[in-house]
Amino acid sequence: DYVPIRQDALRMRKSTKTIVEFTTIINKIPFVFVDAGGQRSQRRKWLQCFESITAILFLAAASDYDRVSLEDRKTNRLLESLEIFDTIVNHDLLIKASKILFLNKIDLLEEKLTISNIKHFFTSFEGDETDSTAVKEFIFQLFAERMDTKKSNGKALYHHYTIATDTENIKVVFRDVKQTILQDRLGSLLLH
Repeated sequence: DYVPIRQDALRMRKSTKTIVEFTTIINKIPFVFVDAGGQRSQRRKWLQCFESITAILFLAAASDYDRVSLEDRKTNRLLESLEIFDTIVNHDLLIKASKILFLNKIDLLEEKLTISNIKHFFTSFEGDETDSTAVKEFIFQLFAERMDTKKSNGKALYHHYTIATDTENIKVVFRDVKQTILQDRLGSLLLH
């Protein structure tokens, strides 16, 4: 009689096939999360989710630099994430939203660097291919370069390196995200 533990639940995977909205209360503040679905077939439905959005939390697997998409088995997953990120953060409906990038699976990235050379997939990387700090910064810069500075109105791209299965890491990250969103909202209210 096996009884699942918290780590079992954290490692569960279920692909999103529809738009899912859920609300959670964090320190007495309601947060509404909308998961618009990662599959290509769902992307055309995203626009209906963007009305009055406060922040975009974009999650990308940093360790996917050497993997291909499940849908076509050709497209590099990190390149595909970059394209989706570009489309979302530069969309006219999202100019006022805070942009927060989660580069996830940092633990897997660090393991992978010893066996899979990022330079084979991203020839523009000029650092030490085994230096996780250099690789993380390079991947972050790939995303940062996609943000149209004219459309962002000088707003920064906030980013966090995460391990989704590390609950302590996620607690710290979400505390910071909450603070970022609240500061941005307060700033925009003071400007109006």
